[in-house]
Amino acid sequence: MKKNSDYLFFPCIRQFLVIFLLSCSFSAYATAPRITAQLFGEERQSDIVSYQPAGAHADNLLVLEIVNEAFKAVGKSPVVDVLPSKQLAVYTFFNNDVAGLIGNQDDLAGKVKKQYRMVTFYLAGVDEQPVALIFSNQRGLALHKAFVNGMQKIISSGKYQQLFEKYHDKLPAGFILRLKRQNPGWK
Repeated sequence: MKKNSDYLFFPCIRQFLVIFLLSCSFSAYATAPRITAQLFGEERQSDIVSYQPAGAHADNLLVLEIVNEAFKAVGKSPVVDVLPSKQLAVYTFFNNDVAGLIGNQDDLAGKVKKQYRMVTFYLAGVDEQPVALIFSNQRGLALHKAFVNGMQKIISSGKYQQLFEKYHDKLPAGFILRLKRQNPGWK
């Protein structure tokens, strides 16, 4: 038969054990794996950002393909990232996180436009709204030169026309001439 003192002793041990285990748990660390970008493969920083402008989906694909082909023509392959909003893309560009911005010439205010190099490479829609690749002065100099050379190569080789006709019926008469007028430095 158990004594009364045994009943008093076991609850004390239980309380001590609970308090001890709780105090030990405060110093425990989580052991779950941390999710990082490296788990998904090599992380590459974007060189150029774009955004999804309102309009035809075909024009968005054409714009990206023109940019890729122009850089490919000169042996470059910058990383282009399409962001979900114009505001985010412009902020990323102005924050110097990237060297270039694919967008509209009106994405930059009047005074700010003079600080950046702009290459118009596509005239979109019925009103021929210019789509440009805007380069920062610091990081974008080498990419600007490569893009201008690449554009001239794909225009003279006929690749530009092939890309255009892949997404649209036919390249309008005088389209390349109007495009060259937008870029006075082109040959």
